[in-house]
Amino acid sequence: MKYIKYSLSLSLLLFVFLILTSCQFDDKNEDKLKVVTTIFPLYDFTREIVQDKVDVQLILPPGFEPHSYEPKPRGIFEIRNSDLFIYTGDFLEVWATKIINVLDEDNVMIIKSSEGVSLLSGEEEENLFHHHHTYDPHIWLDPNNAMIMVDNIVKGLIQVDPQNESFYRDNASNYKKQLQALDSAYQDLFSHVKHDTIIFGGHFIFGYLANQFNLEYQSPYNGFSPDTLPTPKKIQELINLIDSTGIKTIFYEELINPKVAKIISLETGAQMLPLNGAGNVSKEDFKQNVTYLSIMYHNIENFKKGLIYDE
Repeated sequence: MKYIKYSLSLSLLLFVFLILTSCQFDDKNEDKLKVVTTIFPLYDFTREIVQDKVDVQLILPPGFEPHSYEPKPRGIFEIRNSDLFIYTGDFLEVWATKIINVLDEDNVMIIKSSEGVSLLSGEEEENLFHHHHTYDPHIWLDPNNAMIMVDNIVKGLIQVDPQNESFYRDNASNYKKQLQALDSAYQDLFSHVKHDTIIFGGHFIFGYLANQFNLEYQSPYNGFSPDTLPTPKKIQELINLIDSTGIKTIFYEELINPKVAKIISLETGAQMLPLNGAGNVSKEDFKQNVTYLSIMYHNIENFKKGLIYDE
């Protein structure tokens, strides 16, 4: 399955938004708080914390690519009509700042979930869709960052719903234990593999994981977005690296066309294994209630196969 790219003029969308906000009606569910999230990890983290006590919505439709996505008018209306809006940061959701600037913060609490995360910087070339990322936006792929994001979500929930503070804190504490277990699983994995170099045929998404566990991470793409173009020189360098080191696996992005990985695989004979960056999920996986944790553990299994795990 491929990600779907979608973009509309934010000027037009904000015009519609301002019309909507001038209306006198409000369709908020009076029985439940309404939380709107931008990407799948935030949606899943929030669900784990609130259980069925809060209405949690995901603005990014399943199957859509998060880097180039901009919300439809209905999505903007849902944000305006929420109690709490949770996003990653303007280094990923570049459209969010424009919407936040016209939100009534007396009615909508805004939480930037990346607050407190140490961001990794890097060069990003301008691409076909003109989206830049000065910082690596894939912060959730390090479980330690995921725990920080959970803490920020809890802070927002408590501000809009203080009477359920202990409920949210208890659930968050239990979930963070699962994230700590995930971190331990990664530690065990990377301390028992034959190869500590990840050759990834997709855009540069596992930088935080590589940084946390002192891994060598190689990608033919210069930037953090799938819309950037790989260079022939870098592709050849990776082919030479595989040939010289005996690395037998090239990983690729599960929801992106793996054409570059296929080229390298054909040239070297290396097997191809998928990894999921969890920025979004397929429609089918969404229906099956896949979770951030299930995605990460599936990645671990493929890392074990590809990097040669030795128990």
